[in-house]
Amino acid sequence: MNNEKIQQLRSDIPYIHDKIYVDNASVTPIPIRVQLASEQYNKIFSENLREYRAASLPYFDKGRALAAKLVGSTPQSIAYVQNTAHGLSLVALGVDWRPGDNIVVCADEFPSNYLCWVQLTDMGVEVRQVTSTGGRIEPSQVRAVTDSRTRVVAVSHVQFYSGFRVDVAAFGEICTAAGALLVVDGTQSTGAIKLDVGASGVDVLVASAHKWMMGPRGIGFASFSDRALNSITPRIVGWLSVNDPFAFNRKLDFLPDARRFEPGTANGSGILGLAERLAQIDELGIDWIEERILSLSDLLREQALSKGLQPVYQFDDKFRSGINILKKPGVPTSELHSTLTANGIYASVRNEAVRVSPHYYNTSDEIEQIIAVMSGS
Repeated sequence: MNNEKIQQLRSDIPYIHDKIYVDNASVTPIPIRVQLASEQYNKIFSENLREYRAASLPYFDKGRALAAKLVGSTPQSIAYVQNTAHGLSLVALGVDWRPGDNIVVCADEFPSNYLCWVQLTDMGVEVRQVTSTGGRIEPSQVRAVTDSRTRVVAVSHVQFYSGFRVDVAAFGEICTAAGALLVVDGTQSTGAIKLDVGASGVDVLVASAHKWMMGPRGIGFASFSDRALNSITPRIVGWLSVNDPFAFNRKLDFLPDARRFEPGTANGSGILGLAERLAQIDELGIDWIEERILSLSDLLREQALSKGLQPVYQFDDKFRSGINILKKPGVPTSELHSTLTANGIYASVRNEAVRVSPHYYNTSDEIEQIIAVMSGS
């Protein structure tokens, strides 16, 4: 894709017109087309109140189909969720836990993929923590603490504090052998890094739209394998969780697909915005998006090293992501971050270093400016 196309894509993202934004691992700006799609729901609601359900349903279906295509799932396996914590909690609350069961989770996980599991200790569930080494989570570490009483292995596809991309397929093999569910937080990868849940043995993938997907806040989706649908019971239940809801029956006959996890009135604005963003991802192609993000990250690290900056972590190609953690020897991280902000460059501080996370809309010129400011050159 040429520079002209990149500029066209950038013109649809107002927030970046007067700044350099490389904080996509925190929250992403949204394109105008996503904004307009979200607003379309309220337009439907205000102008076609009695018909709004029928008018909006095609957009809901479009989003499920595109989400499924993105992650190698099926539309029937997709449920809309409010955010990552919501989706993961559906799993944590829905497994038929027995005293003595255990769950394996990384000790350094983002809290959304940690606290929902810790609460299970009150039910007699053991939380087995795996500590990362050099920012990495290795399959051998998980295998060592997984046994016949392991019900869930929970991990983020990309680690938010280091940028390490986990070998999900290897985790899937461990879970298949143990009869455990593999639950993956995809919020730091979905929309940026390709993942096929079917091929990788993922039972539940949960992702929020407001990070790498560049979608609205307060919406996301979860993908459930058939095994997960058969073993996770909805514990947040409403009238839309069941068949034939407009019969207003009181029979708890759950829908046969993932919609059983959507109990009531949906975030229509969020879903329409997410559906539009998923359409744009499909147009661009996840392979191209991933390649561009990794190329920009390569350039960032190469230039950082040439200017005396220190990448805290350096991983082999298959373990890389769009998250880059940088330090400047002898300079406090807070000072380095403040200098970037003062120059209109927006990044984050994580793990006592500056986290720079470029997306496909960033340019090589911006990467050079970031390094120039950080290095003082």
